[in-house]
Amino acid sequence: MDESNANPLGQDPKREKSGSDTFRKYNYQYHWAFCRMLDEHEKGNEFALFIEEHEDVTIASSLDVDKTTFEFNQVKETSKTYTVDNLTKKSKKEPKSIIEKLAISCCDKSYTDKITRVNFVSTGGYSFDINKKGYTFEVINSGQLSKEEEKKITDCIAHIKDTSEFFEKLAFIIPDLPDKGFDHVVEGRISSLISKLVPGLNYNSNSIYACIIRDLSRKGENKFDYQNWDEALRKKAITHKQLTEVIEQHISRKPDENIANELTFILTNDYSLNSIERRKVRNAFDRYYTKRAANREPLIKSVSDDLIININNIIESCSSAKDLEAKVITNLNEKTLLFFSSSEDFTGAFLYEFLANVKI
Repeated sequence: MDESNANPLGQDPKREKSGSDTFRKYNYQYHWAFCRMLDEHEKGNEFALFIEEHEDVTIASSLDVDKTTFEFNQVKETSKTYTVDNLTKKSKKEPKSIIEKLAISCCDKSYTDKITRVNFVSTGGYSFDINKKGYTFEVINSGQLSKEEEKKITDCIAHIKDTSEFFEKLAFIIPDLPDKGFDHVVEGRISSLISKLVPGLNYNSNSIYACIIRDLSRKGENKFDYQNWDEALRKKAITHKQLTEVIEQHISRKPDENIANELTFILTNDYSLNSIERRKVRNAFDRYYTKRAANREPLIKSVSDDLIININNIIESCSSAKDLEAKVITNLNEKTLLFFSSSEDFTGAFLYEFLANVKI
């Protein structure tokens, strides 16, 4: 070793080495939560994801407080293989077992009836009776456990109120996110998702990753309780809308050159717009183009479908794009009309669907 470059702090062993392990375990939870959001986004699902809200990761199925249900997830980054025995074990150091703690989070609460799933997620895997028979599952539902294992779990939580449906909701998951290098894996999944949904986009996966993981960490550190649902969504959760907005901000793709040229021609000739007016509509066109590419919300697809159907139905009776737009707008449903905040936004979206998705 070159002693001239020796680290003064490295000449004696550290007294405390558990800090980095603890950080990695918490950091793993955040990245697993990130992956779950990407999965939900790919499916086009509405969601709100909470970190450290009754459980490690809590996922709401809707932003509508009257409609939402919850999925609770306890996430463990560990090399330990879990059995029903050590999941239900108590000790002086741990007077409540892992299963007890899960049940206490879920049972006899005002939100109990809204919980649809309770997942125990562990990188160390499981050794249940079904595994001993040679089966390997990513997800083991409680119904796959043996009668003996079921009895141990139900006996373990018998003293807790309102546990009647807890066992049926319980599942054990081996995550597909590795316990090492998970930050790079998440960045890769962002790239894979965008490439899969809309090939050809230019995007910055590192910036998307940094924005979301920073927000997850900030909201995970927020220990306040919020009795107002909208305030909780704003200060403790990341929603599908927020994820979509971040993705939209960090992707770009120029429209096909032929479409761009035709757009300029139509705005100049059919609409007779000056340069400033053309620029406003072109910007609206680009915003809608990006939103269509990145956004998985059903509302976006509904707006697109409504525009395309009406353009196809009316196009034969029109002599210009401007004439077609005027007739289409009178036939659209109310939700589509409310989606647009300005006439430029509507014209940009109309022209995008007309040029990109309608065959003449």
